[in-house]
Amino acid sequence: MDTKTLGNKEVYRFSLIERISHGVHGVAFIVLLFTGLGVLLTGFQPAMKILGGIEVTRNIHRIGGAVAVVLVVVGFVLEPKFRGWITSSFKFGKDDFAYVKNFPVEFFGGHAPFPPQGKFNGGEKMNIALMFISCVIIAITGFIIWFPAVFPQWLVQWSYPAHSGFVLLLAAVFLMHFYLGVLHPDSNQALKGIFFGWVPAKFAREHYEEWFDEVAEEEPEKIKVVS
Repeated sequence: MDTKTLGNKEVYRFSLIERISHGVHGVAFIVLLFTGLGVLLTGFQPAMKILGGIEVTRNIHRIGGAVAVVLVVVGFVLEPKFRGWITSSFKFGKDDFAYVKNFPVEFFGGHAPFPPQGKFNGGEKMNIALMFISCVIIAITGFIIWFPAVFPQWLVQWSYPAHSGFVLLLAAVFLMHFYLGVLHPDSNQALKGIFFGWVPAKFAREHYEEWFDEVAEEEPEKIKVVS
């Protein structure tokens, strides 16, 4: 399909459930990061007064973490699309590796040849897979830290650096994700889809050719003309 004919069209990329899931997990991550820093670092603790003090902050962090874990489990069990996000992100093919190989050029504002991508490109798959694995480790180590008397001392001691290390890793991933989704001049067109579901068809065809062609053939009603 010629992208020149797509200038006045949009394609439905994210369902309401997908958008809510993305928003809930984004907010949860920010809250948990903020409260976690308040518990861990003395330099952040004065700011915790706005939440009622360090003990209140610690409880918010624990309860918020537990709620986030429950939401992920419920979403994975009950929502096929959410489950699809996760499972598809662990299926890496040669086109995904080719995308990741050339991605640094795109990240810094250049243009590199990319093979056709599905609904999520190789970089996004890596992001989702990394976040899922990290969140599992953070949840497990957080539970161990919460109930240290139940576990061997050596396991509790190792859980602290593991918990903090993977949180810092996710913080770096979050900043990269924010830059690409909001600030990057080429990929920030996807931001509209996070709020309203629809993205420019030309953008979708150029970045997710395999997925777009599949939608155009099997679900043409998801492509509309805009004024």
